[in-house]
Amino acid sequence: MARTITRRTALGALAAAAAALRVPAAHAAEKLRVGKAVVDNMGFIPLDIGLETGIFERNGVAVEKVDFGGAARLHQAMVADSVDIGLSAGPEMAFIAKGAPEIAVAAISESASFMAFVAASQSEIRGVDDLKGKRIGITSTGTLTDWLVQELNRFKGWTKEGERATTVAIGGATPGQVAALKTGAIDATVNSLQAGYLLESQQVGRMLFDCSSYVPAIEINTIFASTKLTESNPDALRRFLKGWFDSVAYMKAHRDESLRIGAKATDNTQAVLGRSYDALMAKFSLDGKFHRDGLDTLAKSFIELKTLDHPVDMSTLYTEKFLPSGSAS
Repeated sequence: MARTITRRTALGALAAAAAALRVPAAHAAEKLRVGKAVVDNMGFIPLDIGLETGIFERNGVAVEKVDFGGAARLHQAMVADSVDIGLSAGPEMAFIAKGAPEIAVAAISESASFMAFVAASQSEIRGVDDLKGKRIGITSTGTLTDWLVQELNRFKGWTKEGERATTVAIGGATPGQVAALKTGAIDATVNSLQAGYLLESQQVGRMLFDCSSYVPAIEINTIFASTKLTESNPDALRRFLKGWFDSVAYMKAHRDESLRIGAKATDNTQAVLGRSYDALMAKFSLDGKFHRDGLDTLAKSFIELKTLDHPVDMSTLYTEKFLPSGSAS
Protein backbone atom coordinates (compact mmCIF):
# COMPACT_ATOMS: atom_id res chain seq x y z
CA MET A 1 0.00 0.00 0.00
CA ALA A 2 1.40 3.34 -1.05
CA ARG A 3 2.22 5.85 1.71
CA THR A 4 1.15 9.46 1.24
CA ILE A 5 3.74 12.03 2.39
CA THR A 6 2.05 15.21 3.58
CA ARG A 7 3.49 18.68 3.07
CA ARG A 8 4.06 19.00 6.84
CA THR A 9 6.00 15.72 6.94
CA ALA A 10 8.15 16.73 3.99
CA LEU A 11 8.98 20.10 5.51
CA GLY A 12 9.85 18.44 8.82
CA ALA A 13 12.24 16.04 7.12
CA LEU A 14 13.92 18.88 5.25
CA ALA A 15 14.34 20.85 8.48
CA ALA A 16 15.91 17.85 10.23
CA ALA A 17 18.33 17.33 7.36
CA ALA A 18 19.32 21.00 7.36
CA ALA A 19 19.90 20.88 11.12
CA ALA A 20 22.15 17.83 10.72
CA LEU A 21 24.24 19.67 8.16
CA ARG A 22 24.71 22.53 10.62
CA VAL A 23 26.42 20.30 13.26
CA PRO A 24 29.86 21.89 13.82
CA ALA A 25 32.75 20.03 12.23
CA ALA A 26 34.71 20.65 15.45
CA HIS A 27 33.03 17.59 16.96
CA ALA A 28 34.94 15.37 14.51
CA ALA A 29 38.28 14.21 15.92
CA GLU A 30 41.20 15.83 14.10
CA LYS A 31 44.54 14.07 13.85
CA LEU A 32 47.51 15.70 15.55
CA ARG A 33 51.03 14.23 15.57
CA VAL A 34 52.51 14.75 19.03
CA GLY A 35 56.14 13.97 19.83
CA LYS A 36 57.86 13.29 23.15
CA ALA A 37 61.53 14.29 23.33
CA VAL A 38 62.13 11.30 25.64
CA VAL A 39 59.93 8.53 27.00
CA ASP A 40 61.12 8.35 30.61
CA ASN A 41 59.92 11.73 31.83
CA MET A 42 57.04 12.06 34.28
CA GLY A 43 56.31 15.47 32.82
CA PHE A 44 55.14 14.00 29.53
CA ILE A 45 52.89 11.22 30.91
CA PRO A 46 49.68 13.30 30.72
CA LEU A 47 49.81 12.59 26.98
CA ASP A 48 49.51 8.86 27.67
CA ILE A 49 46.80 9.44 30.28
CA GLY A 50 44.73 11.45 27.82
CA LEU A 51 45.13 8.80 25.13
CA GLU A 52 44.27 5.83 27.34
CA THR A 53 41.27 7.44 29.04
CA GLY A 54 39.82 8.97 25.87
CA ILE A 55 40.21 12.54 27.17
CA PHE A 56 41.76 13.82 23.94
CA GLU A 57 39.13 12.06 21.85
CA ARG A 58 36.36 13.66 23.91
CA ASN A 59 37.98 17.01 23.13
CA GLY A 60 37.84 16.25 19.41
CA VAL A 61 41.50 15.34 18.90
CA ALA A 62 42.94 12.09 17.55
CA VAL A 63 46.53 12.03 18.85
CA GLU A 64 49.26 10.08 17.07
CA LYS A 65 52.11 9.74 19.58
CA VAL A 66 55.73 9.67 18.42
CA ASP A 67 58.62 8.95 20.82
CA PHE A 68 62.05 10.42 20.08
CA GLY A 69 65.49 9.68 21.51
CA GLY A 70 66.27 13.28 22.41
CA ALA A 71 65.19 16.88 21.96
CA ALA A 72 67.29 17.52 18.86
CA ARG A 73 65.47 14.79 16.92
CA LEU A 74 62.09 16.08 18.03
CA HIS A 75 62.74 19.61 16.84
CA GLN A 76 64.23 18.36 13.57
CA ALA A 77 60.93 16.55 13.04
CA MET A 78 59.00 19.74 13.76
CA VAL A 79 61.09 21.66 11.23
CA ALA A 80 60.44 18.88 8.69
CA ASP A 81 56.68 19.10 9.38
CA SER A 82 56.62 15.52 10.66
CA VAL A 83 55.25 16.55 14.06
CA ASP A 84 52.60 19.15 14.93
CA ILE A 85 53.18 19.40 18.69
CA GLY A 86 56.27 18.64 20.77
CA LEU A 87 56.75 17.90 24.46
CA SER A 88 60.27 18.90 25.39
CA ALA A 89 62.42 21.23 27.49
CA GLY A 90 62.25 24.99 27.86
CA PRO A 91 65.83 25.75 26.74
CA GLU A 92 64.83 24.68 23.24
CA MET A 93 62.84 27.90 23.00
CA ALA A 94 66.16 29.26 21.74
CA PHE A 95 65.48 27.44 18.47
CA ILE A 96 62.50 29.75 17.98
CA ALA A 97 64.77 32.78 18.32
CA LYS A 98 66.90 31.27 15.56
CA GLY A 99 63.94 30.99 13.23
CA ALA A 100 62.52 27.51 13.90
CA PRO A 101 58.89 27.39 12.66
CA GLU A 102 57.37 26.77 16.08
CA ILE A 103 56.38 28.51 19.30
CA ALA A 104 56.01 27.54 22.97
CA VAL A 105 52.30 27.34 23.81
CA ALA A 106 52.11 26.00 27.38
CA ALA A 107 54.25 25.45 30.45
CA ILE A 108 54.24 21.90 31.83
CA SER A 109 56.37 22.71 34.86
CA GLU A 110 58.84 25.31 36.09
CA SER A 111 60.47 23.11 38.75
CA ALA A 112 63.95 21.67 38.30
CA SER A 113 62.80 18.78 40.52
CA PHE A 114 61.92 16.92 37.32
CA MET A 115 65.64 16.45 36.60
CA ALA A 116 68.25 14.60 38.68
CA PHE A 117 71.85 13.37 38.79
CA VAL A 118 72.42 9.63 38.99
CA ALA A 119 75.80 7.99 39.58
CA ALA A 120 76.82 4.57 38.35
CA SER A 121 75.94 2.03 41.05
CA GLN A 122 79.52 0.72 41.21
CA SER A 123 81.09 4.20 41.58
CA GLU A 124 82.25 5.83 44.79
CA ILE A 125 80.27 9.01 44.05
CA ARG A 126 77.99 9.79 46.98
CA GLY A 127 77.12 13.47 46.64
CA VAL A 128 77.44 16.65 44.64
CA ASP A 129 81.06 17.34 45.64
CA ASP A 130 82.11 13.97 44.25
CA LEU A 131 81.05 15.08 40.74
CA LYS A 132 84.02 17.46 40.52
CA GLY A 133 85.99 16.61 37.38
CA LYS A 134 83.68 13.71 36.48
CA ARG A 135 82.11 12.78 33.11
CA ILE A 136 78.35 13.40 33.04
CA GLY A 137 76.07 11.87 30.42
CA ILE A 138 73.71 14.31 28.68
CA THR A 139 71.23 13.88 25.82
CA SER A 140 73.01 16.25 23.41
CA THR A 141 74.91 19.54 23.28
CA GLY A 142 72.89 22.71 23.75
CA THR A 143 70.04 21.01 25.59
CA LEU A 144 68.62 21.29 29.10
CA THR A 145 70.83 18.46 30.36
CA ASP A 146 73.91 20.22 28.98
CA TRP A 147 72.97 23.44 30.76
CA LEU A 148 72.28 21.65 34.05
CA VAL A 149 75.88 20.37 34.10
CA GLN A 150 77.28 23.78 33.20
CA GLU A 151 75.13 25.43 35.86
CA LEU A 152 76.39 22.95 38.44
CA ASN A 153 79.98 23.93 37.55
CA ARG A 154 79.09 27.60 38.02
CA PHE A 155 77.22 26.93 41.27
CA LYS A 156 80.14 24.99 42.75
CA GLY A 157 82.81 27.33 41.37
CA TRP A 158 84.44 24.59 39.29
CA THR A 159 86.07 26.83 36.69
CA LYS A 160 89.55 25.39 36.15
CA GLU A 161 90.54 22.58 33.84
CA GLY A 162 90.30 19.30 35.71
CA GLU A 163 87.77 20.74 38.18
CA ARG A 164 84.85 21.10 35.82
CA ALA A 165 82.40 18.25 35.37
CA THR A 166 82.50 17.45 31.65
CA THR A 167 79.66 16.35 29.39
CA VAL A 168 79.33 13.27 27.20
CA ALA A 169 76.44 13.14 24.72
CA ILE A 170 74.74 9.74 25.02
CA GLY A 171 71.23 10.47 23.74
CA GLY A 172 67.96 10.35 25.63
CA ALA A 173 67.14 6.64 25.40
CA THR A 174 67.42 4.70 28.66
CA PRO A 175 69.26 1.67 27.14
CA GLY A 176 72.05 3.97 25.95
CA GLN A 177 72.41 5.46 29.41
CA VAL A 178 72.50 2.01 30.99
CA ALA A 179 75.25 0.94 28.60
CA ALA A 180 77.30 4.10 29.22
CA LEU A 181 77.09 3.68 33.01
CA LYS A 182 77.88 -0.03 32.94
CA THR A 183 80.89 0.34 30.67
CA GLY A 184 82.29 3.32 32.57
CA ALA A 185 81.96 5.66 29.59
CA ILE A 186 80.42 8.12 32.05
CA ASP A 187 80.58 8.48 35.83
CA ALA A 188 77.05 9.80 36.21
CA THR A 189 74.11 11.02 34.15
CA VAL A 190 71.69 13.91 34.42
CA ASN A 191 68.23 12.90 33.33
CA SER A 192 64.61 12.91 34.37
CA LEU A 193 63.89 11.99 37.97
CA GLN A 194 61.80 9.11 36.68
CA ALA A 195 64.69 7.70 34.64
CA GLY A 196 66.88 8.02 37.73
CA TYR A 197 64.48 5.95 39.81
CA LEU A 198 64.37 3.37 37.01
CA LEU A 199 68.18 3.06 36.85
CA GLU A 200 68.25 2.74 40.62
CA SER A 201 65.62 -0.03 40.57
CA GLN A 202 67.73 -1.89 37.98
CA GLN A 203 70.79 -1.51 40.23
CA VAL A 204 72.56 0.28 37.40
CA GLY A 205 72.56 3.72 39.00
CA ARG A 206 72.28 5.44 42.36
CA MET A 207 70.18 8.59 42.79
CA LEU A 208 72.23 11.54 44.04
CA PHE A 209 70.02 14.65 44.08
CA ASP A 210 67.41 16.45 42.04
CA CYS A 211 68.36 19.67 40.31
CA SER A 212 66.11 21.94 42.36
CA SER A 213 68.86 21.82 44.99
CA TYR A 214 70.85 24.36 42.94
CA VAL A 215 68.54 25.62 40.17
CA PRO A 216 65.77 28.15 40.89
CA ALA A 217 62.51 28.26 38.93
CA ILE A 218 63.10 27.60 35.23
CA GLU A 219 60.80 26.89 32.30
CA ILE A 220 61.82 23.23 32.28
CA ASN A 221 59.12 21.15 30.55
CA THR A 222 57.24 22.85 27.76
CA ILE A 223 54.68 22.22 25.00
CA PHE A 224 55.69 23.49 21.56
CA ALA A 225 53.44 23.84 18.49
CA SER A 226 54.44 24.23 14.86
CA THR A 227 53.74 27.59 13.27
CA LYS A 228 51.82 25.76 10.57
CA LEU A 229 49.42 24.34 13.16
CA THR A 230 48.92 27.66 14.97
CA GLU A 231 48.06 29.35 11.68
CA SER A 232 46.08 26.65 9.88
CA ASN A 233 44.19 24.97 12.73
CA PRO A 234 44.34 26.96 15.97
CA ASP A 235 41.10 25.37 17.18
CA ALA A 236 42.65 21.89 17.10
CA LEU A 237 45.58 23.20 19.15
CA ARG A 238 43.21 24.72 21.70
CA ARG A 239 41.35 21.42 22.00
CA PHE A 240 44.63 19.54 22.44
CA LEU A 241 45.68 21.86 25.26
CA LYS A 242 42.25 21.51 26.86
CA GLY A 243 42.73 17.74 26.72
CA TRP A 244 46.23 18.06 28.18
CA PHE A 245 45.12 19.97 31.27
CA ASP A 246 42.07 17.72 31.67
CA SER A 247 44.59 14.84 31.69
CA VAL A 248 46.73 16.55 34.36
CA ALA A 249 43.62 17.00 36.50
CA TYR A 250 42.75 13.32 35.99
CA MET A 251 46.25 12.29 37.10
CA LYS A 252 45.96 14.31 40.30
CA ALA A 253 42.63 12.68 41.14
CA HIS A 254 43.41 9.09 40.05
CA ARG A 255 46.85 8.05 41.28
CA ASP A 256 46.55 4.26 40.91
CA GLU A 257 45.05 4.35 37.42
CA SER A 258 47.60 6.93 36.31
CA LEU A 259 50.45 4.72 37.52
CA ARG A 260 49.03 1.75 35.61
CA ILE A 261 48.78 3.74 32.40
CA GLY A 262 52.14 5.45 32.86
CA ALA A 263 53.96 2.19 33.60
CA LYS A 264 52.62 0.63 30.40
CA ALA A 265 53.44 3.68 28.28
CA THR A 266 57.02 4.01 29.52
CA ASP A 267 57.78 0.29 29.94
CA ASN A 268 58.35 1.01 33.60
CA THR A 269 57.17 -0.37 36.91
CA GLN A 270 54.37 1.13 38.96
CA ALA A 271 56.75 1.27 41.91
CA VAL A 272 59.16 3.53 39.99
CA LEU A 273 56.30 5.65 38.65
CA GLY A 274 54.86 5.88 42.15
CA ARG A 275 58.04 7.47 43.49
CA SER A 276 58.00 9.96 40.61
CA TYR A 277 54.31 10.71 41.06
CA ASP A 278 54.68 11.41 44.79
CA ALA A 279 57.67 13.68 44.20
CA LEU A 280 56.42 15.58 41.17
CA MET A 281 52.64 15.59 40.77
CA ALA A 282 52.27 18.78 42.79
CA LYS A 283 54.82 20.49 40.50
CA PHE A 284 52.65 20.29 37.35
CA SER A 285 51.18 23.51 36.00
CA LEU A 286 47.38 23.44 36.05
CA ASP A 287 46.90 26.30 33.58
CA GLY A 288 49.98 26.31 31.34
CA LYS A 289 50.89 29.93 32.00
CA PHE A 290 54.48 31.13 31.80
CA HIS A 291 56.00 32.98 34.75
CA ARG A 292 58.65 35.66 34.74
CA ASP A 293 61.08 34.00 37.19
CA GLY A 294 61.16 30.77 35.17
CA LEU A 295 61.60 32.70 31.91
CA ASP A 296 64.41 34.84 33.36
CA THR A 297 66.43 31.75 34.31
CA LEU A 298 65.78 30.36 30.85
CA ALA A 299 66.96 33.54 29.14
CA LYS A 300 70.20 33.32 31.12
CA SER A 301 70.68 29.73 29.99
CA PHE A 302 70.58 30.76 26.32
CA ILE A 303 73.65 32.92 26.75
CA GLU A 304 75.46 30.43 28.96
CA LEU A 305 74.88 27.58 26.51
CA LYS A 306 75.96 29.89 23.68
CA THR A 307 72.81 28.90 21.81
CA LEU A 308 72.25 32.65 21.47
CA ASP A 309 74.93 35.34 21.49
CA HIS A 310 72.62 38.18 22.52
CA PRO A 311 69.69 38.74 24.89
CA VAL A 312 66.26 37.99 23.44
CA ASP A 313 62.78 39.34 24.10
CA MET A 314 61.25 36.24 25.72
CA SER A 315 57.71 37.37 24.88
CA THR A 316 58.45 36.59 21.21
CA LEU A 317 59.14 32.93 21.98
CA TYR A 318 55.86 31.92 23.60
CA THR A 319 52.15 32.64 23.60
CA GLU A 320 49.31 31.94 26.00
CA LYS A 321 46.46 32.65 23.57
CA PHE A 322 45.75 28.97 22.92
CA LEU A 323 45.40 28.01 26.60
CA PRO A 324 42.00 26.75 27.77
CA SER A 325 41.43 29.85 29.89
CA GLY A 326 41.59 31.97 26.77
CA SER A 327 43.83 34.53 28.48
CA ALA A 328 46.81 35.77 26.51
CA SER A 329 50.05 37.37 27.60
